[in-house]
Amino acid sequence: MSNRSQKMYGKAAFALVFAILILLITYSIFIGTVDIRSYFLPLLPSPPPGAQPLCATGPPLKVYMYDLPRRFNVGMLNRKSTEQAPVTARTWPTWPRNSGLKRQHSVEYWMMGSLLFDGDGGDGRAAVRVSDPELADAFFVPFFSSLSFNTHGHHMTDPATEIDHQLQIDVLKILGESKYWQRSGGRDHVIPLTHPNAFRFLRPQINASIQIVVDFGRYPHVMSNLSKDVVSPYVHVVDSFTDDNHSNPYESRTTLLFFQGRTFRKDEGIVRVKLAKILAGYDDVHYERSVATGDNIKAVCMESLVVHKFYCCVHILVLESMDFTH
Repeated sequence: MSNRSQKMYGKAAFALVFAILILLITYSIFIGTVDIRSYFLPLLPSPPPGAQPLCATGPPLKVYMYDLPRRFNVGMLNRKSTEQAPVTARTWPTWPRNSGLKRQHSVEYWMMGSLLFDGDGGDGRAAVRVSDPELADAFFVPFFSSLSFNTHGHHMTDPATEIDHQLQIDVLKILGESKYWQRSGGRDHVIPLTHPNAFRFLRPQINASIQIVVDFGRYPHVMSNLSKDVVSPYVHVVDSFTDDNHSNPYESRTTLLFFQGRTFRKDEGIVRVKLAKILAGYDDVHYERSVATGDNIKAVCMESLVVHKFYCCVHILVLESMDFTH
């Protein structure tokens, strides 16, 4: 096998393990606060005796996480704080309950939190943090690029946008001075970029890294693609509904499928418009054009949780000439 093929398969393995890690994390992200010592372990309930594992078991991926000052990550959650020492499991802050749609792109927060947990790695997790970079299979860069965009100049013309730009310059300087980044060119480094505008000033300089994205809609194939990157689900922005009183809550719900959001987005909303035509005329399908605001989310979603069986999240992956919608 050529060196190129070995590198390709190695990168695919890293991406697969981090995909599993993200799915485990997002399984339990409905709640708004977190006790790092209990929340991240375990992320899933213990299986019943004799149950088969959901995926292949094996040693966890060993991940080295850069100790970045807080201004690159959780410092943006509380800009009044002047503390800059790297955050630890003991000083890990809860995610703000009133963060609005920023929560949607908060996978970077949950990934960092899961790695900060100081367990011994024997709990069945997909990835564990190691303090010695020489032992690492992959490297995690805890720069909250999505939160940086949402916090510093969200409208892209504000003077505060320069803060986001400077953070990108500074984190690239740190990486550029790392012999581990230099050794691989960033190919074994994992960087969350779930907001489409995350790292927008200098993103071409991290092309080689394994990127955590939600889609590939705004970037060329050479920058983000399925051969090296991981597609993450959005984080839910409403709380779980736990007040079902029926013996069979699923069967008691009267609507089969629910979607309420933007029907025209990238590529003129081709897939969403097609879905609207396909689903039109069904009594048990709710497919409506709307805008995601804080008030709409609270008013519509909390009510709809009671009556709908499934929720349509339109997420498009393009692989060669095939479109997959799920």
